[in-house]
Amino acid sequence: MPGGEEDVDPRNVLVVEDDIALSDLVAGLLAHAGYKPITIADHSLIAAAVDKWKPGCVILDGEIRTTGESRSWVDAAAIRRANPTIPVVMFTADTAALAEMRAGRSDRSQAASFAGSVSKPFVVEEFLATVRTAVEAPASEASISVFPDVGRLVADWPETDLFGTIVHELRAPLTVIRGQVQLARRHIDDDVDRCRLAMDGAVAQVDRMDSLITQLLDHARLASNGLSLDVVELDLATQVAETIATHEYGTSPQIAFERPVAPVRVYGDPARVAQILDNLIGNAQKYSSAESQVSVSVRTLGAEAQVRVRDQGVGVPEDERAQLFTPFFRTSVTRATRGTGLGLHISKRLAERHGGRLWLEESSTAGSTFALALPLATV
Repeated sequence: MPGGEEDVDPRNVLVVEDDIALSDLVAGLLAHAGYKPITIADHSLIAAAVDKWKPGCVILDGEIRTTGESRSWVDAAAIRRANPTIPVVMFTADTAALAEMRAGRSDRSQAASFAGSVSKPFVVEEFLATVRTAVEAPASEASISVFPDVGRLVADWPETDLFGTIVHELRAPLTVIRGQVQLARRHIDDDVDRCRLAMDGAVAQVDRMDSLITQLLDHARLASNGLSLDVVELDLATQVAETIATHEYGTSPQIAFERPVAPVRVYGDPARVAQILDNLIGNAQKYSSAESQVSVSVRTLGAEAQVRVRDQGVGVPEDERAQLFTPFFRTSVTRATRGTGLGLHISKRLAERHGGRLWLEESSTAGSTFALALPLATV
């Protein structure tokens, strides 16, 4: 539905960002500067959000598709077609995209017609100045070149690969760290509480980045067959029980464990088996409500020991299940929840390195069941 300049509320700023911590940081900066931030993570909701809020500006994150391509250009062009007077600001860690946008020579950059750009990580003052300029600059519909479907301009796509996705994933927490440290520095003398909160946020993102780097190293070692296993005979049931104990935080148990009476002996690297279990149980909790229960069972079937983790979460859409274990893949229903998209991929590869398997057994809107199978230790 096309919008007019009279409909726009310059105080409203729509932030499209799938990283929760970064979205919260940007929203806080905008609110402190006198704007009314509206944040969404799902790019498919952009049109509805623009139509409802009539923002004075859209800050558009470059969501990375499973192909490695950024969809910034397509989304920006769609916004400009429907609402030519609403400026769109590119918000990305992709230096090639920034250079292309600033040059303004490619077909898709002309179709997107970005009003400005903010690179990740950013300087707070420059970020706010870019937004202010975009909001206050007079709209010029005549200068906008709109193509019917910018998504078809394949020849203009820059070359993308896994490295670009990795940079995108690393720069999100780095952007938050830098922003929070800048806030702490600005308020160190006049607002101790706000300074402390900013520093706590930065430390949390350092921990997140450390975890991501560890996962990236595991991914690289598995890809190059350079990850070694310290294999011993272990009781899988005990390993599961110990992992569950690290995930029980509340006063009442959230995880129901169906444990066999006898030990279930397998050969494995205790640390790596625990890593697989931690990912499965952690995901089950992350994508379920706090009140719902996670069910875990261990049993033997033929020459295998099998662990099943059942949650009551959002499920995996049927058309996305084939990509579930690929690196950096996030389903459309989980992108608003923090994650790297590496955990399941690494867990599957680790299971295979043990001579086992990891798969999604069943899934619906009522929840999912993931299964891990490891060969039983021979007597």
